[in-house]
Amino acid sequence: MNDKPLVLITGAAGLMGCYLVREMREAGYPVRGFDLREGSEACDWVIGDVTSGADVARAMKGAGVVIHTAARANIWQGTGEEILQTNVMGTWQVYEAARQEGIKKIVFCSSDSVVGYTVREGAMVPPSYMPVDTDHPLRATDPYALSKVLGEDIARSFTHWGMTTVALRTVFVAYPEMEGEIRARHAAPANYKGTPAGGPSSAGGGAFYNYIDPRDLARAFKLALELDLPPGTLKAYFLSSGETFSPEPTLDRAKRLHGDAIEVRDASIYARAPYAGLYDTTKAAQELGFVAEHSLRQYIETEG
Repeated sequence: MNDKPLVLITGAAGLMGCYLVREMREAGYPVRGFDLREGSEACDWVIGDVTSGADVARAMKGAGVVIHTAARANIWQGTGEEILQTNVMGTWQVYEAARQEGIKKIVFCSSDSVVGYTVREGAMVPPSYMPVDTDHPLRATDPYALSKVLGEDIARSFTHWGMTTVALRTVFVAYPEMEGEIRARHAAPANYKGTPAGGPSSAGGGAFYNYIDPRDLARAFKLALELDLPPGTLKAYFLSSGETFSPEPTLDRAKRLHGDAIEVRDASIYARAPYAGLYDTTKAAQELGFVAEHSLRQYIETEG
């Protein structure tokens, strides 16, 4: 008999949602997907809008734990008002419905954008130091980033009801559908804009081209789901691959872009791995048991 709880995955029909449904089902969890449409993966589907309290409450019935990824996934997916409405109001609806259902744990898809250094459309304030850890101030500079800061604030407010959240601050997810965009940016970074290769969005990762493979990210969500934490806890983790898509070593890139403005607190990390990312994933390794396993540097190191 399967005694694992039913996992409700919001945004389950999206690019990340498909990986999550597959990961959870392979781990033996019963899965319910909630989205505006059915996705390609087989599970129990509930169709609805994350900003509708009635729809979310309907999806929440009988669930034991929630993975909340439903959102406008970047600043190109709507106006600032639309992004904040979907991402912030949707997150509040998920937490309130979970509270009323008696669900005690949510894994929330946050973003590295909470630091404020991810897209040119934002103010792009460089971090105070690197690698950036979870003690770094949050200073969102665009609507999407702000929605994720507010999402974490919503999660924090529900800790007072005894609910626990693991907030995963993921960097740009390098889906297979993004390979053409990643190669196009690498070929002509100074002129790259829009989606010249026809990808679902522009290649991301901020000025340092941080990324994570979706298979690694899906595994991180499973680890977060299974992380044993006291009631009323909020934990946040930065997640990224072991290296960036940048053609330059990370410290060289920091120096070229910002001179000495970013304090390098642990140069040994970049001595061991010159292309290591901007974010400190030590906490994720130590507490969550997560270390990225997949490298996609071949996208920029080979022709094709």
